[in-house]
Amino acid sequence: MAIVTHVVMQPTVLLVEDDPDLRGAMAEALQDEGYDVAMAINGREALRVLVSLEVPCLVLVDLETPRVQGLGLLETLQRDARFEQSRVVAMAAEPGPRPANVVALLRKPVRLKDLMATVQEHCPGPRPEVPRRISR
Repeated sequence: MAIVTHVVMQPTVLLVEDDPDLRGAMAEALQDEGYDVAMAINGREALRVLVSLEVPCLVLVDLETPRVQGLGLLETLQRDARFEQSRVVAMAAEPGPRPANVVALLRKPVRLKDLMATVQEHCPGPRPEVPRRISR
């Protein structure tokens, strides 16, 4: 007897933000839209988290995090072949040019509407996986 199942694939977003309140609010909004969210408080922690993940659909990076700052993380992502498929959205309070290796730049404070529109543009939401037959 075969059983047909539908598995929902949830894309993963890595959120790199040092402000715990902002990080929590953003993660909750993303989860409400069906995304898996991995979190890190700085670039150094983000690199450790990235190694343990499948390639995330999107990396949201606060450029002004402590330790390995966002720009340092962007440089590492660009140099490391393991992360070449990861799309990056940068977040910054200070005006300035968009770093070359990011797909979008969000100004802080980030409006929820802008966050969700940007994430959905660069990382489509959950989608059903093709049905599979499972033999018993």
